[in-house]
Amino acid sequence: MDEIVLLLFLAIIVVLAVAVLVIFMVMSSNEKDSHTASDKPVNQSNKGWKSWIAFLGIALLIALWTIYGALFFLAVVWVMRLNPGSDSSYTVSDVEKNTAKRLYAWLLLSPFITVPIFLYLISSVDSSTSINERVLIALIPLAFHTPLLFGLTSKSAFVFRHTQQSILLMALRASTAALVVNMNPHPDLTLFWWGNGSLWLFGSMIARNQVIRSECWLMKRKGEAPLVATSGVKDLSPQIHIEQSREFILQYKAEEAKKHALAAFRSGDSEVKQQAVQILTNLHEVEKF
Repeated sequence: MDEIVLLLFLAIIVVLAVAVLVIFMVMSSNEKDSHTASDKPVNQSNKGWKSWIAFLGIALLIALWTIYGALFFLAVVWVMRLNPGSDSSYTVSDVEKNTAKRLYAWLLLSPFITVPIFLYLISSVDSSTSINERVLIALIPLAFHTPLLFGLTSKSAFVFRHTQQSILLMALRASTAALVVNMNPHPDLTLFWWGNGSLWLFGSMIARNQVIRSECWLMKRKGEAPLVATSGVKDLSPQIHIEQSREFILQYKAEEAKKHALAAFRSGDSEVKQQAVQILTNLHEVEKF
C-alpha cells in the first residue's frame, strides 16, 4: 500500500482517538453530575466483562481473516452497548427530532463524498493486495462519519439512541464495502451498488421516518420509551394521559406524571379516574389533589 494511504490511515486513527477522548471526558463528567440527579435512565444493562465473551469470540474469528475488521467490529459493539447518562432526558420535542434528523441527513449525503474516495482506492486493488489492505480501503471513508460520534454526548436519550442507530447503519454499509472489495480478482461493483445503495437509501429513510413518528427501534429494544412533548396536556385523550403519567414515573419525573394524572382525572370516565387516583396516591399527591 502506498504512502498516501498509510498517512490517511494514521490521520483516521488520530481523529478517532481525539473523538473517543472527547466523548469519554464528557461522559465521565455526566456520571459525576448524575449522583444528585433525579432523572434516571430506564435501562442500564450491558455491564460486566462476562457480557463481552461472545463478542470477543466473534472478534477472534474475524481476526483470523482481518485484524482491521476485528477491531472495527469491537469498536461498533462498544458504541452500541453504551447507555445514555443517568441525567439524560427521555422527552422528545421538535428540538430532539431535528437533531436526530440531521444524523440521517448526513448518512444520505455522505456517499457523495465517500463513494468517489472508495472507488478511487479500489482502483489500485489487484491480486497482490492483502485482505487487511482491502478491508482498510473499505474503512478509510469512515473518517467522514466521525462527527456522528458527538451525538453520544447528547443529554437526550432519543438523540443518543438514534446516534447509535446511525452508527450501526454506517457500520453495515462499511461491512458491505469490505465484502465487495475482497472479491477476487477484482471487486464486484454490482453487489456494492445494490447492497450498499439499499442500506444507504432504505436504511436512512426508514430510520428518519422513526424520528418523525417520535420512535426509535433501539430504544424499544432496550426497553426504553420516549416521552412525546406536547404543547399542552389538553391535547391528549384521558387514557393517553394515564399512559404518559406512568411513563414519566418510570423516568422519575414526578411533576410531569402528576400533571398528566390530574388531566386524566378531570376528563376521564370513572375507570380512568380510578387509575388517576391510584397514580396520584403513589406519588403522595392525594392530599394536594
